[in-house]
Amino acid sequence: MSGGATWWKDFFDHRHSLDLSRFPDTDETEQEVAGLISILELNRQQRIADVCCGYGRHLVALAQRGYSVLGVDIAPMMLAQAHRWLTEAGVEAPILRADARQLPFAAGSFNVVLNLFNSFGYCQSDEENQHVLAESARVLQPGGKFLLETRNRPHQIMFAPRYLPMQTADGQQLVLSCRYVRSTHQLISEWRQSNSGPVIHRASIRLYGIAELDEMMAQAGLRKVAVYGDYEATPFAGYQRQVLYLAEKLQSQ
Repeated sequence: MSGGATWWKDFFDHRHSLDLSRFPDTDETEQEVAGLISILELNRQQRIADVCCGYGRHLVALAQRGYSVLGVDIAPMMLAQAHRWLTEAGVEAPILRADARQLPFAAGSFNVVLNLFNSFGYCQSDEENQHVLAESARVLQPGGKFLLETRNRPHQIMFAPRYLPMQTADGQQLVLSCRYVRSTHQLISEWRQSNSGPVIHRASIRLYGIAELDEMMAQAGLRKVAVYGDYEATPFAGYQRQVLYLAEKLQSQ
């Protein structure tokens, strides 16, 4: 079973994570990339870091469009998938294994940093999650932009599946159940072979409210620019599934 304080190291290095994470398909990814290009006003002279890039959904799409993008992830399996997809697409982009809490880049290395598809809040403590934001801010140039995509806490609590049958590519039948721990704001996801069977995979994510994100961003030296509810830049109104938090590194940092 994958679990514990560093559950993501096991979960995202397991082939099942590609089947169980419910990643958006190619069409939705293309729409997301078009949206983030517009939201961030990207140009091809900028250096972009895709932190927690996973198997490279956004990385490959940006590279195909000629943007200078680099991918970072902790999971070797995900990075191998990203490398394979880059090769199949006939494009190049650097990818490397690193922890988002300690990025191997000099201060001010990038114009844009991305943290997409709900990859924030994996750490056991708020302090560690703060380190993720602080590192993203550190490697940004003053005035550089940071885009965080995460889940809207009320929506996630209400609509996270309590019982969802799923099948892996190798034919395993699993059941996903989620529960919210109010005292820690953790959403726990567990996959079992049956509703009452032993846990095969486990994930835990700390869900943050907008006010909490405001405070954490400011502590990291980031200024809120806008908060959207989707990649079409619809202003966040509290009911949407997604939170796209756009911030800018303060010039004095």
